[in-house]
Amino acid sequence: MTEPLDLPADLLTAESTGQRPRAAHARQRQHLIDACISALHVHGPSNTTVEKVVAIAGMSPGIVRFYFASKAAMLVASLEHLSREFEEQLLLPVAALKHTPVLALTRLVELYLGPELASTRKVSVWYSFWGEASSRQEYYDICGKRDARFEALVGELIKALIVDTRSVHLDADGIALGFIGVLEILWQGYAFQSEQAIDRAAAKRRCMAYLNSVFPDQFGLSARSQATHSALPASAYSNAALFALERSELYAHASHCVGLNSDIPSAGDYLTLDAPMTRALVLRDANGALHAYANHCAVRPHALVTARHGKLTDHTLLCPSHGHAHTLATDPRLPNATVLRPLMLNVVGGLLLVSSSEQAPPLAGAALAAASREWTLLPAIPDVEIAADWKVLVEGWLANDEWSADPRSAMAAMTVNTVLDSTSSRMQLRSFSAKRRESLVKHLEPSETYCSFIAPNQLIELMPAGLSITQLLPVAPGRCRVRTWLYRPTTPTRYDRALAYLNRRLQRQQLAHDGALAESIQQGLEAGLGAASAYSRSSAPLMAFHHMISTLITGSRRPFGETP
Repeated sequence: MTEPLDLPADLLTAESTGQRPRAAHARQRQHLIDACISALHVHGPSNTTVEKVVAIAGMSPGIVRFYFASKAAMLVASLEHLSREFEEQLLLPVAALKHTPVLALTRLVELYLGPELASTRKVSVWYSFWGEASSRQEYYDICGKRDARFEALVGELIKALIVDTRSVHLDADGIALGFIGVLEILWQGYAFQSEQAIDRAAAKRRCMAYLNSVFPDQFGLSARSQATHSALPASAYSNAALFALERSELYAHASHCVGLNSDIPSAGDYLTLDAPMTRALVLRDANGALHAYANHCAVRPHALVTARHGKLTDHTLLCPSHGHAHTLATDPRLPNATVLRPLMLNVVGGLLLVSSSEQAPPLAGAALAAASREWTLLPAIPDVEIAADWKVLVEGWLANDEWSADPRSAMAAMTVNTVLDSTSSRMQLRSFSAKRRESLVKHLEPSETYCSFIAPNQLIELMPAGLSITQLLPVAPGRCRVRTWLYRPTTPTRYDRALAYLNRRLQRQQLAHDGALAESIQQGLEAGLGAASAYSRSSAPLMAFHHMISTLITGSRRPFGETP
C-alpha cells in the first residue's frame, strides 16, 4: 500500500473546497524560509537542521519535504530570499534617484542601515554564509551578481557627483570603495549586537560624515539647511519611488477629514472615507458617542461599507464577497467574527478627523473652529481627476504670501492658516458668478474668508455663507484626484441661499482653473522646460512643505509633524 503524503493542513483544506492551493503553498514556504533565517541566525549554516527549523516554525518535519528537496535547498532558498529583498528594497529605489546623486547616496545610507534590511537577525545570516567555508560557494553563486550591481551603483553615483561638483582631482573608485567599506564595517557591528543596543542614528551619522569629508558642500550642515528652503527637483513630480514613500510615510500617518459632526446627527448614522492608506467608517452609537473603524474586509482589503453615508441598524457587517462576519466589538455569539480595528478619531470644532497612526498631530485653526457651526451638505461635486502631481496643487495653495510667516510655527501642528479679503476666495475668478457673489457679500455683516491647510493634502476654506473641504488623492506619479465637499448654513438667510448656489458654481470653476494650471505645470516639468524653481515670494508654509517632501527624498525622515 502506498504511504499517504504528509500534506499541510491548509493545502488539504484548499483542495477539499476546490480553492487554488498556490497562495497557501507560497505562504507556508515563506513561513519555513523565515524560520530558517531565524535558525541560521542562532546556529549558523552547519548546525542548522530541519528539526531546528520546524521547531521554530511550529510545523512537522515531514512537511519540509513537500516544499524543499533537501536541507541544502532550504538554506539556498533563504539566502535567495534575502538577496531578492536587498535588490527590491535598496537597489531599485536608489537607482530610481541616480539622476540626483546626493539624494540617492543619502537614501542608500538610510536603507542600508535601516531595520528592514539590517536587522541583527538578517545581517548575521549574511555573514554566516560568507564566513563559513562550506557555504562560501553558495554565497558567491547567489549574491555575487547582486554585490557587483551594488558596487557598480555606488561607483556610478560617486562619479556623477564628481562630475556635478567638477572635482576632477578626486579618485571615484577609491571614494566608492571607502564608502562601501564604511557601510560594511557598520553592518558587521550589527551582527554582534542585540537589536536594542544598535544605535542606527549614530551609524548613519558616521556614514554621512565620510561623505561630508569628501563632498562638504553637498553633505555638510549648510547644504541641509539650504535644502529646507529650496524648491523640489523637477523629478519629484513624477517619481514612482517617491510616490510610494509619500503614501507610506505621509498619508499613512496623516489626519484625514471624513466630514462634519453635523453630517451624522443620530444614533446609527455613519460616514465613510476612502483615502490613501486609510479606509474609515465613523459611526455614532446609541449613546451619541462617535467611533472610527477600519472599513475593510479581513479576507481581502475591499470596503465593507461602500455608501458614503447612511444608517447601520446592526453592528455586524457581513462581507458580501466572502461571507465573513465583522463586528464593531467582541461578540460571544460570533466567536469567528473579525473585530474591526479602531482608528483614532479627533473632533476639532465640528470637523471629524481620522488617523491610523498615533503620530497624527493635533489640529487647530480658524476655519477648523468654524466647522463647529451648523452646516448642511450641498449636493455632491463629482471628483475631478487631474493629470498633475498632487504636490503641484498644494504649492498653488501655499504660494500665497499671506499665510503664516514663521515656518516653525506654521508647520508645528502641520496646520497653517490665512485670512483673505472678505469678498475673495483663494483666487480672484472674474466670472459672472464671481462678480454676482461679490455684490451679494456686501449685504452681509463684515466677515473674513479663512483658509486652513492640513498637511499633506487638505484645505478647509470658510467663506461667506459657505464652508468647503478639499482633499487631494494621489492616483499615480503625475496624477491625482480632487475631492470637494461644500456646505451652507443650516438656517440660511435669503442671501445665504443665493451665495450657496454661487459658491457651488465657483467651486467647480475653481477646480477647472486649478486643474488646467496644474496640468500645464506638470507637462512643463516633464518636458524639461524649466526646473521647479522657488516661487519669487514663497510663503513660510510652502518652504516647510518642500522640506517635508525633501526629507522623504533624502531619507532623513522626521516623525510626522516635526518641523525643521
